[in-house]
Amino acid sequence: MTAEGKEFLVTIASDGAGSAPLSDEGSKMVCQLFFEKLSQFLKKGRKLNQITEKHARRLLRYVSDRIEHEAKTRTITKRDFAATLLMAIVSNEDAVFLQLGDGAIVIDSDNAYAPIFWPQSGEYANQTYFVTDTSADQNLNFAFVDKKINEVALFTDGIQGLALKYDIQGAHTPFFKPLFAYLQSASEEVMPQLNDQMEAFLNSEAVNAKTNDDKTLILACRCSNTASKDLSVIEA
Repeated sequence: MTAEGKEFLVTIASDGAGSAPLSDEGSKMVCQLFFEKLSQFLKKGRKLNQITEKHARRLLRYVSDRIEHEAKTRTITKRDFAATLLMAIVSNEDAVFLQLGDGAIVIDSDNAYAPIFWPQSGEYANQTYFVTDTSADQNLNFAFVDKKINEVALFTDGIQGLALKYDIQGAHTPFFKPLFAYLQSASEEVMPQLNDQMEAFLNSEAVNAKTNDDKTLILACRCSNTASKDLSVIEA
């Protein structure tokens, strides 16, 4: 919340590269640094429509430089911290989305769901882009959406096979509808149990039979019985 009382929902997910020895630390740094810098921007009373693609790339370079500095102090390479980025910043009127790498961001759209961007893939199979890449700012996806967003999901590549329809490059609406319906009806008191239930679902044999990748899923929606936004985070 800003000094003027304006509220923003900021959600960030990051998936470390399997080939990078410190990717878990890298994904934590990506989330923390983007959140800290963006919070500073919003607390100054700025609006989301003031965030341009140029600002987003500048923010990305700042985070990349901070990670590089950390790597130099530890005498390792920046690539050791390789991690992706998924970010959604939502206000009551509009939203900004950033993505670098695979995974996806899905929002409600005309009684269905749609991805903001399609997961990024590199030149070879199972390859993607990372915040630590030299060409990261060239690969960053940016979108400003000038409408009220009621439901948003962020998920890493371990969820893609369940949540996306590759034949039409769209979202798999039957995956999201029951999840958001359950979240809509959940009270604040049962939210911890909801997280546990979702984690159990993502770690179930049925789901693990379809993917062997790490799975991170963030769901957020506007609840009909409150003005606030409830956020459920599941990591498996």
